[in-house]
Amino acid sequence: MFPSVSGWFKGLITGTIAGFGGGLMSLGGGTLVIPILMGWLALTPLQARGTAILLSVFSALSGSIIYGLHGEVDFEIVIWVAIPSFIITPVAAAWSEKFSAQLLKRIFGIVIMLGGLLVIFRHQLPAHWIISSEGLYIYLVLVGIIEGLVAGVVGISGGPVLAPLFVVGLGISQHLAQGCSLAARLPATLSGSWENWKLGNIIKPLVIPLVIGALLGTLVGGHIALSIHEANLRIIFGVILILLGIHYLFNHTPNKETDI
Repeated sequence: MFPSVSGWFKGLITGTIAGFGGGLMSLGGGTLVIPILMGWLALTPLQARGTAILLSVFSALSGSIIYGLHGEVDFEIVIWVAIPSFIITPVAAAWSEKFSAQLLKRIFGIVIMLGGLLVIFRHQLPAHWIISSEGLYIYLVLVGIIEGLVAGVVGISGGPVLAPLFVVGLGISQHLAQGCSLAARLPATLSGSWENWKLGNIIKPLVIPLVIGALLGTLVGGHIALSIHEANLRIIFGVILILLGIHYLFNHTPNKETDI
C-alpha cells in the first residue's frame, strides 16, 4: 500500500523536520513529529507515537554517525544507557495502551519543560549535582530506565530526557550530550518500534517518505549544530523544550481519522 501524492509529500516534509531537529538538537522523533503527525496527517495519538518512534530509528542512526565522526559520542555512556532502555521500552509501550491520550500529552509536556529548565540553568545548579565516579554506572542505568519508560509510554525518542540528564548529571558539553543521546536511543527506538508495529500503531504507507526526509534533514541539522558555540546551542535547546512543553500541556488535539 502506498500513500497518496499528498500523503507522500507530507511524509517527506515531516521526516525532514524530524531529521533536522534530530541533527540540530537531538529532538528528532516524537518531540517535533507527534504534533505534526496528529495535526497535519490526522493520525491518532497512538498512531503518531508508534510512527514517530520508528522514524526516530533513522534520524538517531544518521545523527549518531555525524556526531561520532566529529568525536562527540562517548560509547561507554551510550552502552550503559542503551541496554536498560532497550529492555524497558517495549514493556512500557504495551503498558501505555491503557493510558488516555491527554494524559500522555501532559506527561510529555511536563518532562520536556523540566529538561529545558535544567539545561538553561545548568551553571546555576549546585556542583554536587554532577555524579561522582563511584555512582556513575548506577546513574547511567537509571537514566536508561527513565529513557525507556518515556520512549515507550510517550513515544519520544529520548532527546528531551537524555540530553538534559547528560548535561546536568555528567557535566558534559551540549554537543557531546546530543551525540550520546542520539546513539543511546537506538536500541530503545528499535525495540519500541517492534512493539508498536505488533500493536498496529505504525502507519506503514508513510514509512518510506518519512525515512527519506529524516536522512536528508539529519545531515543538514547535524552539521549546523556542530558549528554553533556550546553555550548558545544549550540555550536554544532549552528554550525549544520549554515551548514544546507548553504546547503539549495546553493544546488539545482531537482524534481524527488518518488521511494518507
